[in-house]
Amino acid sequence: MTVGVAICCKDGIVMACDSLATFSRGAPVSRFTNKLFIIEHKDLLHPVAVVGAGMTAFMDKFLDRAKREGIGIAAAEVKRKLDVVDFVERVCETIITLLVKEYAIDRNRFFGSPISDFSLSMLVAGATSADHGAAELRSYNIHTIGLAESIEGYGTIGSGAPYAELFLHGVVPEPQKTSVKEAIGLVCHAIKGVEIMDPNVGGETRVCALQWDNAKLPVGQALNTKLSVTRQVEASLPKGAKDRMEGVLKKMSTDMRKVVK
Repeated sequence: MTVGVAICCKDGIVMACDSLATFSRGAPVSRFTNKLFIIEHKDLLHPVAVVGAGMTAFMDKFLDRAKREGIGIAAAEVKRKLDVVDFVERVCETIITLLVKEYAIDRNRFFGSPISDFSLSMLVAGATSADHGAAELRSYNIHTIGLAESIEGYGTIGSGAPYAELFLHGVVPEPQKTSVKEAIGLVCHAIKGVEIMDPNVGGETRVCALQWDNAKLPVGQALNTKLSVTRQVEASLPKGAKDRMEGVLKKMSTDMRKVVK
C-alpha cells in the first residue's frame, strides 16, 4: 500500500509519495520501489506526473498501455497533442475502466467466482493548453472505478490517505497561499507522520514539483511557456521529519487527554 499527496500551490504543484510496496508471494513481501512517474511523450503537450497506489502490477499495466497505445490513439482522435485534461479523460479514465472490466469483471465471470481484486488509484498533475487563453496547472484524483475528480487545494490516495488528510489539514491550511518551496518541506513531514501511523507506508519520500519555467508568472496566467516537472533529490529534502512528527503526535495526545479531562 502507499500514501500519495498532491498540493496545488500558488506557484505550482507538488506531488509526493512513500516508496514501500507490499507484494503477495504466498506471504506478504515488502520492497522499496518507485511510485512517482513523469510521463513524456511526443503526443503530450506537456509532461504529466503520476503517483500510483494499489497493486504494482496494475500500475505497470497502466503505464505500459498509456505509453504504447493510449496516448497515441487519443491524440489521433482529437488531432492534436494532449494536455492534462485530455490525458485524464481520454487516457486515464479509458485505460483504468478497461483494466477494471478485464481483471475484476470478465475474469471473475469466466472463473465463476471472485478470484481477483482490482486496486489502482492515481494522482495526476500537468498543464492545460493555451488554446483558449492562459494555460494553467491542474491536478486530479483518478478513482479505482476510472472516474477522475479535480483536486482543489490538496488530494491524497492510498492506505495512508486518512492520516495524510489529518496532517495536511494542519500543515497546509491554505494551499493557495503556500509556495512550492514551502510545500516540499511540508509534504515530507506529512508523509513521515503517516509512516508513524501506517505500517504499510515507509522508505524514502519521493517528491516532484511542477512549475512554469517563468516562475514569476502566477499558476493560472502562463501563456506559451514550458512546463518543468522536476524530481527533488533525497539529499535536498528535510532531515529528521519523522522525529519531529513523533513530537507533534506526542503533544497531540497530551492535548487530547486535557480536553477529555
